[in-house]
Parts: sequence; structure tokens; C-alpha cells
Amino acid sequence: MLSRPAPLSVLIVASTALAAQAQDDLQGPLCEAAKTGRVIELVYDKDVSKGCAPRIVDVHQVAIGNNGSFYLHGWQSRGCTKGRDFEAKRIFKFEKIKSVTLIDGAFGEKSQAAKDEGWDGCIGSNCFIKENICE
Repeated sequence: MLSRPAPLSVLIVASTALAAQAQDDLQGPLCEAAKTGRVIELVYDKDVSKGCAPRIVDVHQVAIGNNGSFYLHGWQSRGCTKGRDFEAKRIFKFEKIKSVTLIDGAFGEKSQAAKDEGWDGCIGSNCFIKENICE
């Protein structure tokens, strides 16, 4: 007897459940980092295939976008960004985060100043953050 492929609705539900689980797995350590001023080591999107070292990120805020996606806002002090390694405020989509590890470290002066300044969820006139989860 031949097996039939799963209906599309089953695949969509399974995919949605996996995405929700991934968000839950990331949200805990990221919110812990944001609330306690901790630093994380983050592997993002295609970093491994580019030969990049894991990124070092000070977690400032975790939020939900208007599109329902989860975002991390923070200060990246090490890692590939557009082919080079530089310090800057960054936004990361949960769906592109491959792994997160809490590490020892402290926010640098520029990072702490950026966190103290806060972030309104906008990049220029594009405001896409609906709700903060933790900071």
C-alpha cells in the first residue's frame, strides 16, 4: 500500500508549532539576558557557512513585530555584519537565530548608553514593533 503525503493543513500546523517552540526556546534565555544585563553568544542565519565566529550581543530588548514575528534588539560587539566585524546596535529576527548561549561579560559603555536611551521600535520612519516582551 502506498502512503499518502500529509495534507497541507497538517504541514502548516506542524510548521507553526515548530516555529512557536523555537520562539519559546529563545525567548527564555534572551529575556533573562535582557533583564539581567547579560551577554550572549549568538549564531545567526548563514554565519557558519560564511566562516564567521559566533556573534557577541548585549541583549537590550525582545519584542513582537506588527507582523507577529519575534525580534531581538541589542548591541553586537563581535560578528559578521555585511562582510566585516564592527560594533553597532542591531536587530535580529528570531527565525534566523540558530543558537543562543548566555556567556560571561558586561555591557560596554556604548552598549549601555544605547540601552539607556531605549528604542521605539522604528528604523527611520518604519515603525514595526508592536509590543515589548522584555528589556
